[in-house]
Amino acid sequence: MAAIQGNEPILKLSNIGKSFANKEVLRNIDLQVNPGEFIAIVGKSGCGKSTLLRIIAGLEEISSGSVIVHGEELNGRNKMAKIMFQDGRLLPWKKVYDNVGLGLKSDSQKQQISKILEQVGLADRSKAWPVELSGGQKQRVALARALIHEPQLLLLDEPLGALDALTRIEMHELIENLWREKQLTAILVTHDVEEAVALANRVILIEEGEIVMDLPIRLPYPRQRENPIYSKLVSQILNRIMKKRGNLVSELSLTK
Repeated sequence: MAAIQGNEPILKLSNIGKSFANKEVLRNIDLQVNPGEFIAIVGKSGCGKSTLLRIIAGLEEISSGSVIVHGEELNGRNKMAKIMFQDGRLLPWKKVYDNVGLGLKSDSQKQQISKILEQVGLADRSKAWPVELSGGQKQRVALARALIHEPQLLLLDEPLGALDALTRIEMHELIENLWREKQLTAILVTHDVEEAVALANRVILIEEGEIVMDLPIRLPYPRQRENPIYSKLVSQILNRIMKKRGNLVSELSLTK
């Protein structure tokens, strides 16, 4: 199933700049997000990718530019988006069921908790305490807590970074299946290029606060890692990330 493309973008960033004190973190960011896309944002640590995600969520104010959501300028929290962090941020004094139901006001939403727990594979853990869960199970609870609000835009801030390799692959499959089933638009921040190519149909690379690559990933789902095109795309992105480091080594060698 390919991403569902609409006529109008659901999100448009224009000339975004962000500074903390005297340090410029993002500059000249232009990004258009269409309905149904799965975008992965990659880059070295400190390049500004998590800051960009927080701006999209409305958790961080911009220093310049504009964020347009469904044709209107964003002011405050992005109500169409929910964000999932690397740390599940579960409340240890609430059981799984109640953690998923945090912030729910209507009875109709609360009635969906059991269904969403079943969708993330935790139907039998609803009465468990967070301390009883594995790392992967905690992230499934965090994913359920985001999805229960039926967001149009799912934001994922390195949510699988602390998981072991096998659990990560299981979570890849879960996130992909839910994205396709619920016809979501998703933006994933990750330092793992293979993860980006496994999940996204578009990979954005940020270097020193600027977008330097916007690469479409035209591979069928589920992605096969042994596919030579998959490997070629991973190498293409990694080579671009490492290019600057290679140039720096060359420059240093010339000064000796």
